[in-house]
Amino acid sequence: MDYKDMLKDIKNNNLKRVYLLYGNEMYLKDYILFDIKKKYIDKAFESLNLIYIDGKETSTDLIINACETLPFLADKKIVIVEDLPLFTTKKETSNIDEEELCNYLRRLNISTCLIFIINEEKIDNRKKVVKTIKQNGEIVQLLKLRDMELIKWTQSIFFKNDKKVSKLDIQFFLNQVGYYDASSNRTLYDLENEINKICSYLGDRTTVEKKDIEKGVIKSLQNNVFALVDALGQKKTDIALSIFNDMILENEPIQLIFHMIIRQIRMLVLTKLYEEKGYSQGDIAQKINVPAFVVKKLVSQTRNFSSSRLDLVLEKALEVDRAIKTGKLEWKLGVEMFIAELGE
Repeated sequence: MDYKDMLKDIKNNNLKRVYLLYGNEMYLKDYILFDIKKKYIDKAFESLNLIYIDGKETSTDLIINACETLPFLADKKIVIVEDLPLFTTKKETSNIDEEELCNYLRRLNISTCLIFIINEEKIDNRKKVVKTIKQNGEIVQLLKLRDMELIKWTQSIFFKNDKKVSKLDIQFFLNQVGYYDASSNRTLYDLENEINKICSYLGDRTTVEKKDIEKGVIKSLQNNVFALVDALGQKKTDIALSIFNDMILENEPIQLIFHMIIRQIRMLVLTKLYEEKGYSQGDIAQKINVPAFVVKKLVSQTRNFSSSRLDLVLEKALEVDRAIKTGKLEWKLGVEMFIAELGE
């Protein structure tokens, strides 16, 4: 189940008795909770009908007692338990009796909606409590928004600020902020902050242009790596070295920069391979597990490389990586030699 299905449950007044929310996009969690409060909670009785519990400090009895109290002048009581260690593989001490909690979830009062929230990318699906929630309620994964859904959301935030922006410029904005970068932990909250900065910079102007985005947003690591590899493809060694040194000045770890360079080259090798086999950009996106707009950029970048040159670049990168890790080369020197050699 995704967040949109839970929003439908709220809208249709069809809340299940128990939910487990987890994932890396907590903006969606807050969006869901906002809708629940708006639909079910009267502000005058909020302290009685909406209960927050810190999962790291609670016990089975406290959770059960909170759920057993009937709602006051309302149809539903909402109990939210956040960051209960029981759901992850992490070994943390807990006062939760899993067997007792599972037994209670099977007979949870229909007037109560119990919502567990885990601010983690993964849960332990082997746990009995997870299986019990699947049988008696719903598990909602809060994933990053993708493709058109992300574009529509971004457009709506600009619109909320009374600004207009084209879809092409939205894609440019998303590339710049690095929402989908492999090393990125950016959320929709971060994107919203970046949008607010751009809108403040615009002042009374109502149309957002590419130059406004360039001035208002700091380039992500992935974006800089893409530009560096692009320069390598065009054999512009001076530009590639300049980008590399700028990243170091921005305090990006050299090890991470080189790791991202190798990752970018691997994605180019795969993109070139699938493209030559006749795969569509949509199919390639699924194969290498990146958004469609990223594949579009990758396909464009592969034009600078033949298949044999890409293989050579990847082989050289791995060779330098081994030399650095075995102490034969120092990190900065090794990466600079790699850039210089491939730019010749």
